[in-house]
Amino acid sequence: MTTDAQWWRTYFDDIFFRLHDPLFTETASRREVAAIRELLALPVDARILDVPCGWGRHTALFAEAGLRAFGADISTDLLAHAEPGRRPRSAHYAAADVRMLPYADASFDAVINVFTSLGLFLDDAEDIRALAEARRVLAPGGALLLESMHRDEVIAAYAERDRWRLPDGTEIRVRRRFDPVTGISHERWLWRSGDGREQGEKRHALRLRTATEIDGLLRAAGFRAITYYGDWDGSPLTYDAERLIAVARREDG
Repeated sequence: MTTDAQWWRTYFDDIFFRLHDPLFTETASRREVAAIRELLALPVDARILDVPCGWGRHTALFAEAGLRAFGADISTDLLAHAEPGRRPRSAHYAAADVRMLPYADASFDAVINVFTSLGLFLDDAEDIRALAEARRVLAPGGALLLESMHRDEVIAAYAERDRWRLPDGTEIRVRRRFDPVTGISHERWLWRSGDGREQGEKRHALRLRTATEIDGLLRAAGFRAITYYGDWDGSPLTYDAERLIAVARREDG
């Protein structure tokens, strides 16, 4: 099973939204937004950038809470589902590559990169570019929050086959193969609608990194003051923590 290194350019489409949106409840998204605000100690009027934001499940909630929220994503298909007008306070969205953001230097008090999005490029140099760009748009003293699956825990419980059903009856079967040398997990998703009328296949690859590797990338991008957590509740990062959350501050001017 192999995957094109540029798979992400076309992968995040309407089918991706259909298969993933049911996996994230608003309750969970609200809990994560509350945790992010606490971990970053954000004032109510902070300017925050969610990148890549997908369909804005976090971005919209930041705006609802009164923050000046911005979301950027390369997928116009996902941005079309953001519906910025559906809430009393709307976020601002832009179609953009995480390595070339359309914002001025020092524009934000916080930047978040969640859902293991740093592993999409499969290449250290490109991920360092993305992190350096996040640092560029951060104001001095601002913080980047990076959230990812924790490779140590993922590999300990790695499942080459998985299967589940969505609330609408759609069945998803997953086949995975992990390359321990490159650290890349290749995945093939086979989906079939509940009535059997629709079916399809999606392939993607994800670079899974250890905390040591992520720390190296953050430091290569210019961050120095970095704190690590093992979950949204602020618990410490341990070898068996399911999540890896890094809060990296821009210290210089």
